[in-house]
Amino acid sequence: MNFGGNASIFEGNPYEQHTEQRHQLGAKLLAANGDIYRYATTTADAVAGKLLVGLSREDNHQNMTVAATTAVGDSKVIVDAGATAVDANEYDEGWLIFNDNSPEGEFYMVTSHEANAGSLETDIFVKPTLKTIATVDSSEATLVRNTWNGPVVSQLIAEPAAGIVVTDWDVSVAEYGWLKTRGMASCLGDNTGTTVGYLVAISNEDDGRVGVYSDVDGEVPLGQMMDAGTDDEYNPINLFID
Repeated sequence: MNFGGNASIFEGNPYEQHTEQRHQLGAKLLAANGDIYRYATTTADAVAGKLLVGLSREDNHQNMTVAATTAVGDSKVIVDAGATAVDANEYDEGWLIFNDNSPEGEFYMVTSHEANAGSLETDIFVKPTLKTIATVDSSEATLVRNTWNGPVVSQLIAEPAAGIVVTDWDVSVAEYGWLKTRGMASCLGDNTGTTVGYLVAISNEDDGRVGVYSDVDGEVPLGQMMDAGTDDEYNPINLFID
């Protein structure tokens, strides 16, 4: 994999959206005060102060059989996708993980893939090139989306938080821009309410909101409340998603 690009971007405007991709998805914009933003693309309108999360996984794109022998140095892996459509670009800059049998434990970034209606052999292109031969009859692979490729308003606490929208995105076409993941932000609270100093997590009550972190096994803390907070209003939160 080529690591020649910038790990973090030091000059940029987190309040600007554009229709062409300018950075890798998930690239970090580091502000002078240490705040962090992540580069993302959206496919639906997003409102300032709402929490976005990565798309939920597709069960039929897990534990897929590798459909054709691959050799060391190949950049294409053919898998038998289950009965769920493979949408154009949905796994771009995500990951292909070999989860069982040779070369289990290895994972590769997805550079592109074909789209189809599901239940079909699917070409997945990866980088770097393969390091181990994958056999036809027993190798299994799983596709994992890039968290910042088309994140949606939070609905499921099981999905990774993509960040807080910092300005309204009016998406008449797919747009690219920045979500805040670390530092002070304003985020919509749920109906239960919060308490100053408490940790908050993805709300399990309302879409796009945060709520009190209360389940160590089932929730991931996203930040700390900086005010007592008001139900159904936008409240200050110190984010530490990153």
